Amino acid sequence: MSAHIEVRFTPSPESAEASFGRDVPVRLALHETADGAITIDIRIDDAAGHGLGLGALVFDFADHEILGGLHMDGPRLRGRNVSSGRVRAAGDDARGYDCGVRFERDTRHGMPAPRATALQLAHDSLCLTIDDLAGRDFALHLVPTAANRASGHGLVIEGRLPGRPARQTRDAGATDGSVFGGVFEQILPLMGRRAAQMGDAA
Repeated sequence: MSAHIEVRFTPSPESAEASFGRDVPVRLALHETADGAITIDIRIDDAAGHGLGLGALVFDFADHEILGGLHMDGPRLRGRNVSSGRVRAAGDDARGYDCGVRFERDTRHGMPAPRATALQLAHDSLCLTIDDLAGRDFALHLVPTAANRASGHGLVIEGRLPGRPARQTRDAGATDGSVFGGVFEQILPLMGRRAAQMGDAA
């Protein structure tokens, strides 16, 4: 009796996420897409009622040589900028980043700054991965959403974009001496029982 064993390795994780901020927690998640882009999901968890929304996001990129072909899209965007080390979040004193977007807001007409959105990064000719952003510095400018506070400065949360989760390692407890991580130990008893059943049926 022969058996065919197909071994498939689990692919690398395609998403990474982290939370930042103490008084106003913000969740950032990176997702690789099937068409070679990266989506950055941003969500404010303002349970304390600070009344803040997304004003701008600026961040660094791993490879400055491909910034020229990088473009960004998403809902409620009113500005995009890609320029190595020259993109600022808020105020002239802030340090420069490589990429950035500003989010649309008009509190006087009932359109405050968004509290959650998804920004998509893509390149003209290359596939992007989480590694292009993992561990890179960012700054997120949060602005007041109330109409009577629209001119306020808000606050800036700084941090590093989440890195790709560590890959799962193979089971080191295998005693069959193979690279299959104990899979034979699980299959062989099943094969033995199946062979016994076939013998009884004969």
